[in-house]
This record gives sequence, structure tokens and C-alpha cells, in this order.
Amino acid sequence: MSETSSARPGDGDLRTTALLQLTAAIETATTLDELLMLGLNEFTHLLEISDGGVILLDEAGTTAGLVSTIPLRTSLPPAFLITETTFLWRVVANREAMQVDDVALAMGAADAAAATRQILPLLNAEQIRSLLFLPLVAQDRVIGVLVFGNRTVPRQFDEHEVAQARLMAGQFAAAITSFRIAEEALRRTAELATLNEIANTVTSSLNSREIYHLVMEKINTYFCVDAGSLLMLDEESNDLVFVMTLEAGEEKLFGVRVPYGHGIVWSVASSQHYAVVNDAQADPRFFREVSDALGYTVQTILCVPMVVKGRTIGVIELLNKLEGPFTEEEANRLTRMAATIGIALENARLFQTVTTVRDRFEAILNSTNDGILMVDMRGIIMTANPRAAQLLDRHRNQLINHTLDQVLHDLRSRAVSVSLSSRLPHEATSEGLEFELPALQGRFLRHYMLPVRETNGTEIGQLALFQDISQERALDQLREDYVGMLVHDLRAPLTAIINGILMVQRGLGGPTTEQQQELLSIAHEGSQTMLAMINTLLDISRMEQGHMNLNREPLSPYAVIDQALDRLRVSAQSQNIQLKQDFRAGLPLIEADREKLVRILQNLLDNAIKFSPSGGEVILGAGVMPTASREDQGILPLDVRMPDLETGEHLIFWVRDQGPGIAAQYHARIFDKFGQAHHGQRMRGSGLGLTFCKLAVEAHGGQIWLHSSEGHGSTFALALPVSA
Repeated sequence: MSETSSARPGDGDLRTTALLQLTAAIETATTLDELLMLGLNEFTHLLEISDGGVILLDEAGTTAGLVSTIPLRTSLPPAFLITETTFLWRVVANREAMQVDDVALAMGAADAAAATRQILPLLNAEQIRSLLFLPLVAQDRVIGVLVFGNRTVPRQFDEHEVAQARLMAGQFAAAITSFRIAEEALRRTAELATLNEIANTVTSSLNSREIYHLVMEKINTYFCVDAGSLLMLDEESNDLVFVMTLEAGEEKLFGVRVPYGHGIVWSVASSQHYAVVNDAQADPRFFREVSDALGYTVQTILCVPMVVKGRTIGVIELLNKLEGPFTEEEANRLTRMAATIGIALENARLFQTVTTVRDRFEAILNSTNDGILMVDMRGIIMTANPRAAQLLDRHRNQLINHTLDQVLHDLRSRAVSVSLSSRLPHEATSEGLEFELPALQGRFLRHYMLPVRETNGTEIGQLALFQDISQERALDQLREDYVGMLVHDLRAPLTAIINGILMVQRGLGGPTTEQQQELLSIAHEGSQTMLAMINTLLDISRMEQGHMNLNREPLSPYAVIDQALDRLRVSAQSQNIQLKQDFRAGLPLIEADREKLVRILQNLLDNAIKFSPSGGEVILGAGVMPTASREDQGILPLDVRMPDLETGEHLIFWVRDQGPGIAAQYHARIFDKFGQAHHGQRMRGSGLGLTFCKLAVEAHGGQIWLHSSEGHGSTFALALPVSA
């Protein structure tokens, strides 16, 4: 290697002529490729050689590629790292021209880089004996290297030739930079135009298939590829799903799934980094099942992820570039585009989700039988369903943007009566009101409020519900009439039947046999049971209407317990059930209705005996909850929790059995009228006993509750305030 210097006559004219010819080439070139060919032609004429080439660096200055040659070659070697070639790295690093006088001697040396030695056979095949490297410097930056070769015999370029070539190289580098800037501007313009068309379609169309088609159509055209696919991540199955594949304008592969971890697409989705594969068949990641099913041969692949807010939502995969291999620059360009496309597609998906949810919400609102008003935190009505307008006898325009207070005030002014409602869901945030509106064919409306909360629990508004309870009121009246019929129309004849049976038993109608006495006893017991049921219905009806008078008196809990146990000892013995007691000492007197309290305990014990297996036991316990303590203190069995009670001293009763238990789904309605739990066997009783217990306990100002699980028995407990 060496650099020599000498002077030749006419250097000025020769230099001027060469510069003018290069300037003319620059001025007439319309593309970068044309500029490179014309420029190389002028350099080879100046240096009187036949071979030359242009190597350009990437933006980072680390990777180089041979982009143009003279003579013209259709196949060019792949890009390489500049640090892997000793000579090129020195030229770039030092920004100086460098000669290789004898290629075979220099590149075959033992200390030559491996990549350098690999080039030697190619140079020998072309009979290149000497090389000249010139740096291309523009805007204080090396953008590439000019390489010139002399064939057949070694040649040493003199100082004049190198100086002249370097002068021209500076102008050539400036022209290349200008063309690259212009081409990059054109590419960016085309890129922005493509993205703009995609964005316009995304914002103007609600058809996702149409959006996907346009995205791939524009990208395939922009990158000049044979086929392209758009795959979206299915977060439920964790598959990548082909939502659009375009090959020559034809849609394919819709709905085909790529399982997690398979293929280049999943490699890109997982790493969130693009992949350039210019020999797909040799890549171990290649998932050939899809292409084989179509009979399509994949040669080159460019795949980039679509990442939105750090989360991969899909990938774009381009196949078989029409001219040459995919480049890193194209990968970076598609990555930029994918980021914008991903945001647009995600926004479109979110918009469609919101639209779908809105449509479903409106469908639910329009189909429900309840009138619903959506009210914001200021009390302004934001939404009203058609049923609300119908029930309130107002047009929707007369409801929306008005205050709820105005609507309720108007409803009150038209109502014949307004009363409080006791039948409300536990989520209700206000007292329920019931309106009677006789002007609307005797319609009754129930109104209450429910909260509307965000996912974090913050309240953002309320739902005002209006229910037509006219049919419910009619059924209530029917039930009251039915109870009245039972009480007043059946009680008198049933009493007469009982009295008649007693008189026959006592012999007023003549002597009776032992067998007749037994039949009369059965009839008397059945009549008493029926009379007790009628009395219970009457008591329940009175308590529901608030008409039940309690005959309160100071009572000893022990006396009440003994009386209840005495009534059921025979029944327990007949079923081989053992009655046990678990009382605390020093239970205080309680102000209560003796008969009602005895009947409460009697009903609870009777149920426990009915559902306990033969040989089992039923426990009746009692204790007192002091005013100063809010903890159980061992009054109840260990697995039964004490509810929140009002302030004051409470007397606690509880009954525990060893029956089949009550499933959780029946706990809410076990105290309702005729409400019974299903145990896979014939129903026992009328379903009124527990209803009476609940109403009677609440009439005393107390609480009753249940603890039970299927297969582990049941515990009914009640708490009564010691001082009424």
C-alpha cells in the first residue's frame, strides 16, 4: 500500500474539464441510481480504469452496502458491518484516500480481517490487481466510500490523480446527499400520504374488514411486495389471528390462527422488534403450515410489531419484495408506520367497542319494563328510556336536561297519594316512594334511586327507577282478600267443627268406641292445626299492616323457654329427637308479648325437630348481650356470627339442629311467606312459621337471622331488646 505524488502538465485544464463533466452528470441525473452511474462513469474516465463502485453507509454509519457498480452488475453482495473490513474502516475513520497496490499480497496477508480475505476470490475472479478507496464526505460526515480497481496489472495512482478524484468526490458526495435528502423527503411524503389515507378510512368507516383491507392495500403498494398480512392479537386465546391477507388484491387466510410462540410473527410480537428475513425457508422460526396450505412459496419476509402504550396488539408481515431483498431502512420505515397504524386501529377498535356497548346499553334500556332516568351528580337527567317517558306521561324531550327534582315535583302534583315503599333492593340510596295516579287508569308507581359507579368505586351519578306496581298492588289486594276470606269465612265454621268433635268425644251424642275416640282425636288435631294456620295468617296480615297490638309484660326467659319446650316434648319423643338446653345464668326479665314469644320459639323448635334425623338432637340456647359489649362473648355457637345490633342490652335466643342444612340460595327468601328450602324431599309445613317469627321479632324491635350450610345443619337466632 502507498500514496505517491507527481505533477503533470495541463493539470488545471484537466481538473476543470473533469469537474464540468461531473457537474453536467449531476445536473442531468433524475434519480440517485442514475447519479451514481453517471458519476462512476466520469471517475473511470478520469482515472482511466474500467471498474468502480459506490459503497454507502447507513444513518448510524455502522453498516455499509455496495449500491452501484461500473460495469453494471445485477447481483450485489449483502450489506456488511464496516468494522469487518480493514481497509474500508481505515478510510472511514481517517477520512483519507487509500491505495492497495497489490490486492493478492495485501488481502491475503495473515493479519488481514476474515471478511477482507473472503472478498479476495471475488476480486481475483474479476482480475482486479490494484484498488483505490476514496471517502465520500458531506456536511462533515462520511456517507460512503468510492472504490476503483485496475485490472490485469498492478497500478499505483499518482498524487495528482488522487487529488483530482478527491476534489470530484467532495462534489459527488454533496450531490448524493442532496439526492438522498430529496428521496427521503419523497419517501416521507409518500409515507405520510399512505398514513393519511389509512387514517381517513379508519375515522370514516365502521367496517373493520374494510379498514384492514385498505391498510394492507396501501402498505403492499408502498413497499412493492407480492403479499402482505395483518395479524391482530386475540387476548382471550393468546393467538395471533390473520384479519387480512392480500395477495394480488385477493383476500385470504381470514380467521386463521397462529398459536402462541410459533412463527416469525410471534418472535416479533414477543420481542417488539422487527425481523428482516431474506431467506425464509432457511429460518428455523418460519411457520410453514400457513403458506404450505395455500401452496404459496415464501422467500423474503419483513415483519414488524404494532405496539400501543407498551402493549403488542398485532403485527404487519410483508412477503416477497418484488425487487431485491428487504433492507434495514425499510424495516425502520415500516416500524414507524406500524406505530401510527397501531394507534389508529386500536382507536378504531375502542370506538367500535364503545359503540357496541352503547348500542347494547340502549337496547337494554329500551327493552326493560322499568322506567330509567340517568342522573348526573348535579341532579340533571342525562338519559331517559322510552318506558320512563311512558310511565311519567311525558315526552323524552321534557325529561332530558331537566332536573330530577322537577320531575318528582310534577309527579307529586298529579298524584292522589304518596307513601313510603318498604320493598326496595338493598342497593337503593334513598327512601322509596309509591305514587297513586288515578288519572292514568289507577296506575301505581314505585320510585327509588340506585348509584352509578366507575370501576374504581367512584360515584358518577344515579339511576332513578320508576316501576309500574299496579299489578303488584292488585295481587296484594287479592292476597289480603284471600286472607280475610280464610280468617272470617273459615274460622267460624272450623270452630264449630272443633266444638262438635269435642262434644262427641265427651259422649253428648251417645257412647263412642275406643276406635271412634281415636278417629275423633285425629280429626280434632287436624282441625287445631288448620285453625293455628288461619290464626298465623291473620297475625301475619295484621303485622304487615302495622295493626298487631303486643300485650307486653315483664317475662322470665326461663318460663317462656319451658312453655315452648313443653309444647313440643311429645313431638320430639315421637321422632326420637333429644331436646337440649344451653342457657346462661342470670338472664334478665324482658318486656314482650308472652304468647307471641312462645310461638316464635315453638315454631323454631318445631322446624328443627321436623328436619333433624332420628336419634339427633336439637339445642335451645339463650344468653344476654350487655350494652357495653358488641362482641359475641360465647353466647352463640362458634360458627355463628352476631349481626350489628342497635345500642342497648339484648336477649339472645338460638335453636340449632342437625338437619340437612339450607343451601345459600334459599337464605334470602326463607323468611318470606310460603318460602321454603328444597331438600330433595317432600315439603313440610305451610311456609308461614318463619314469616310469623320474623314479623313478630321485628314487631318487638329485634332481629332474627340464619346460619346454615348444606349438609351441616341450621342455626336460627334472634335478638330482642331487654327494655322495650
